Amino acid sequence: MLRPLKWFLKLIERVRLMYKNIFKRWLDFTISVIALFLLFIPMLLISIAIKLDSEGPVIFKQIRLGKNRQEFTIYKFRTMVKNVSEKDGIVTRSSDARITKVGSFLRKTSLDEILQFINVLKGEMSIIGPRPILPIQFEPYLDNPRYCKRYEVLPGLSCTIDIKNRASFNRDLQFEMDADYVDHISFIQDFKICILLAKTVFFDRKIYEDEE
Repeated sequence: MLRPLKWFLKLIERVRLMYKNIFKRWLDFTISVIALFLLFIPMLLISIAIKLDSEGPVIFKQIRLGKNRQEFTIYKFRTMVKNVSEKDGIVTRSSDARITKVGSFLRKTSLDEILQFINVLKGEMSIIGPRPILPIQFEPYLDNPRYCKRYEVLPGLSCTIDIKNRASFNRDLQFEMDADYVDHISFIQDFKICILLAKTVFFDRKIYEDEE
């Protein structure tokens, strides 16, 4: 009785690892190609709106930490005024004067993130995975092997922290959830995160700490 059960559990684990190491990247690539094709016109309109709303470039670029703590350049639509970025202080309130009118809309709808499909296409990011952060933000945790697990996989557009704690900047909570995600990564888990995240974006909002 135990032998068939052990065999079944080994099969489940093998399938999970195949998804993690092979099929997840294939799925990411396919989805990003389709997304960039379908979103081309919306991205063009967003670019025009940004230019009309405020001075500065359309695209915001920033160095983030990727898999194995390798640095890469992340792409987002600019949501703040010219020559200002989150390195000058993370945006935690909806009334932050640095956020432009168009930027406020993009942040609430997460449309500022869609350029990251380019990062996914390049193999620097995944659809689902630990959110990439600034190199300096992880420096206090370099000696924590549990939290370092988040860098065993590609960073993602969203992860479990975004489902209920989208506005949270509690790094310990975020990194613990990231480590747990890496330990249990699977297609079912990624699919569940996508569904729950859609609910958070469309109904809960919660992108700033001052939003209930």
